[in-house]
Parts: sequence; structure tokens; C-alpha cells
Amino acid sequence: MVHVVVFGGTGPSGQCVIEEALSRNYTVTIYARNPSKLPSDITSSSSVSIVKGDLTDREAIRKALHGADVVLSTLGPSLSVTTAIQGLKRSGTPIADGYKIILDIMKEEGVKRLIALGTVSMGAKEDGHSILTWGMVTAVWVFLHSAWKDVVAVGNTIKSAGDIDWTIARVGKLTDGSGGKVNAGYIGKDSSRVFVSRKDLAKWMVDEFENKNWIHRMPIVYSL
Repeated sequence: MVHVVVFGGTGPSGQCVIEEALSRNYTVTIYARNPSKLPSDITSSSSVSIVKGDLTDREAIRKALHGADVVLSTLGPSLSVTTAIQGLKRSGTPIADGYKIILDIMKEEGVKRLIALGTVSMGAKEDGHSILTWGMVTAVWVFLHSAWKDVVAVGNTIKSAGDIDWTIARVGKLTDGSGGKVNAGYIGKDSSRVFVSRKDLAKWMVDEFENKNWIHRMPIVYSL
């Protein structure tokens, strides 16, 4: 049976990933700083286990990763007014630093596969030009610079991880909704769309684990 470890599972996107994995009869370990944010229909599942810890707790992360087949992560900074205010006082990259620990322990535990959420602020050499995405990235750079800095650092950290079969699913804007068809490609080349429903993102991430179409690549994922 496939065993998945989910980081960022208490957020709405992470919960969609958990539900998608459970719908395919995977077993799921959720790594969470605050497990009380998880709904009861997830925590009550016999296929779910929870490890409590933050992104600096190496031993808790090791416990979560032991025996995993894949890591699915929706970790990312909150794009909010609070984030903007905190960013005026903070110069670090806490999520990227957390990924360094996760990736180190993945290598030690022999976990080869990572599929992580990214944003259009992470540029890919395959991208073309898009005024829409340029405007989105510029707005984040100006008004949420600390979040932009952390996101870019996450991308660089993952891409430099040797011996890990990584995929970064970049998004422009996450939306709620029932989902439908989902696709992936590169900015300014395959589609001008940048919005994706959380359910579509979750389906795409689990499909990518099964199909292995985008290893060592970072496409933009979008709903049709």
C-alpha cells in the first residue's frame, strides 16, 4: 500500500491533498504544528496518522518520513496583510529552511519522491512571457516581499536537492470549488491560465506521483 506524508495538511489545499490520497486507498501521515486544525473526518480515518511538530524539529520530521513512498507538500507563506507586516521585521526564509531539513531527512530515510506546491514567483527556464503573471509576481514582490523571498528560496532549495525526484507544481491563484479538468504546462507557452482549484491541484499532485511525467520540472498547474 502506498504511504504518503503530507506537509501543510492543516490548510485548505493540504486537506484536499489528504482527501485525494485517501480516496485512492493510500495511507497518510500528516505532519502538522497544530493538528487541532484538521477536521474530524480526516483525523478519524483509520488510514491517517498524525505527527505533531514544527519545521525545525528534526526528530519529529524523521518519525513522519520513516517508511514513506512520497512527500506531498503544500507548505507556503500566507499571502496576507499579517504576512506583509511581519515581513517588515523578518528577513529570514523559514519555509525554505524547513525544506532543507525535510530534504536532508528524506535522503537519510531513502524517500526519493517529492511533489511540492510552488508559485509563479518561481521562474522556469521553459517559461515564455505573460503580462498577467508578471503583474502578479510584481505585486507580491512589492507588497509581500518577505513571502516572495521565501517562495523563491523554496524553489532554489528543492531544485538543488540531489538524489531527490522532485516536482514543483506552480500556481498563480488557488480557488475553492468542485474542480473539474486540470492541466499543466509553462507560462506564456501552453496557456494563459493561472488559476487552479484546490481540488484540481490535489488531483494533479497525486496523479503526478503515479504517472511521473514532470520529474525535475516545475510546470504551472491550472484548471480548465
